[in-house]
Amino acid sequence: MASIGDRLRKRFLWMSSDEALRAQAQARLLPGWEMECGADLEDFGDWQEILLRRFLVLDLDDAAIADPIVTIDTLRREYQLNIPVFCFGGDNERRLEARQARADRFFARDEIADRLEDFQKQFGW
Repeated sequence: MASIGDRLRKRFLWMSSDEALRAQAQARLLPGWEMECGADLEDFGDWQEILLRRFLVLDLDDAAIADPIVTIDTLRREYQLNIPVFCFGGDNERRLEARQARADRFFARDEIADRLEDFQKQFGW
């Protein structure tokens, strides 16, 4: 069972193998925040562990992620979790698929790292 300390930790999930973008995101972490990286939901543990994270940032173009749409669908349907899913990249068709799988917001690849500060402030409760 998660402790109160675990529940209060400020963490989010990052699913992209783009090392340069990951470094940009890491550089934009606010004090007290942690970014956990992986290519599959299983990399982050069971659904109970994922629930302790504030949000997910997902690369729709990343070949290292088996299928980002399946990732969103698993999170929503199988795990029944409603943590925010912020996607970046992808063409209009890919974004429509992600939207239908219930992703929350979409950003261009070149703006996602800059948006992290806003996300951290919004979910920094």
